[in-house]
Amino acid sequence: MKKILFVCTGNTCRSPMAEALMRKKAAEKGIELEVRSAGVTALDGAEATEAAVRVMEEKGIDHRSHRSRAVSRDLVEWADLILTMTSDHRKMMAQSYPEAADKLYTLKEYVLPDADREKLEELQRLQVELETVRAMLENEREQGNRSRVESLQKQMEEIEKKYRSLWREVSGILARTDVPDPFGGSEENYRQCRDVLDAELEKLLNRLQNSSTEER
Repeated sequence: MKKILFVCTGNTCRSPMAEALMRKKAAEKGIELEVRSAGVTALDGAEATEAAVRVMEEKGIDHRSHRSRAVSRDLVEWADLILTMTSDHRKMMAQSYPEAADKLYTLKEYVLPDADREKLEELQRLQVELETVRAMLENEREQGNRSRVESLQKQMEEIEKKYRSLWREVSGILARTDVPDPFGGSEENYRQCRDVLDAELEKLLNRLQNSSTEER
């Protein structure tokens, strides 16, 4: 059974709405999933915002029992797939839990067409490689190893060239991979956020169903 963790900031708006909507959709389609949510800066025990409760009631979901919780190592290890609401959330998670990098995406990027998602994954790989080489370069400079410094500088220039080229291709995609935060906004802002989540989660379910069919 697939275990999915949705992550946002305070776990009172976006990620709990995603959790509840996904659970309802999966049940309606007869798909077995375990779904949880958490926040990168959440305080344990906070209720969902009142506007979130009201717009979820419009979908036939009682959201009043939700209580927030912070992301933890136990939750990260529990999940097969971690889907964040924004790229900033993903970066924070990657920094705190680097071992989870291979199962960590924003919700919107995970449901992109394969070709676009592969480009984003390659961009992330190049970014990690660039940071690794940069750290090695600084170390060799401190050691005064001139030949090694020159070699690493050339390597870094090659990686930067690939990164810039790929960035130009995917910058438009990246601009569309965040779910807007309705916190502090009107009820209509929450409704729009819910509808964005609803559409993206439908794509997610289709992707999971297709993956399950291919594995059989």
